[in-house]
Amino acid sequence: MIINGWFGTTNGTGGDFCEASRIGNLILQPINSWSNIGFVLAGLYASWQLTYGKIQNDNIFYKSSFFSKFICGLMVLLGPCSMAMHATETSLGGLFDMNSMYLIAGFMVGYSFVRYYNLDIKYFFIIFFICLIIGNASPQLHKIIHIKFFLGNLAFGLMCFIGLLHEFLYHNKGIVHAKINYAILCGLTFVIAFIIWNFGRDASCLCFPYSPFQLHGVWHILCALSVYFLFKYYTSENKI
Repeated sequence: MIINGWFGTTNGTGGDFCEASRIGNLILQPINSWSNIGFVLAGLYASWQLTYGKIQNDNIFYKSSFFSKFICGLMVLLGPCSMAMHATETSLGGLFDMNSMYLIAGFMVGYSFVRYYNLDIKYFFIIFFICLIIGNASPQLHKIIHIKFFLGNLAFGLMCFIGLLHEFLYHNKGIVHAKINYAILCGLTFVIAFIIWNFGRDASCLCFPYSPFQLHGVWHILCALSVYFLFKYYTSENKI
């Protein structure tokens, strides 16, 4: 897509994450782009564990191959989706990047609802696509009401909160037990990553545009680790 110019004209989308654009290069932000390979590796490793791992707990991941394959596919997809924006700095690349967030948040909400309310798989798809629609509609609302805070980030945060709330309620039912340490590691890793994300922007005291070490690249790697811990939490569930 990059080689054929399918992403459109470069307009600086995502150009405020410190790393200087290498004008004339195929990949405009190399560190911020290639650091997304962490998502791909996390998804592939998770898939390998599901295929060859010896542990098979009594949970929906092992009873239904759909959810296990779906989340592994999403984990891999997060990499090129985020890479699209940093490599091209185009509006379409930015759309791919934001949807990488909505994809994983939509899974969290849909999967938690299915388990908590004991819903059929078709409701997962309905909830999942509703989350994608809300996520993609929020930036348009942002253009209308003209506020400083980006509503796309708020939509992502609310979806994650709803998903985590239902995870908490589900485990309070006493139906299953899970390795809570993975949930803690998932949340802690993401909080650290978010703090680093704020320092990996233009005008930050820790921003060095031409450095091979970019804090936004660290954000990508830590987020990949956080998603992997979320996967491990899901697979650790076992019926009591």
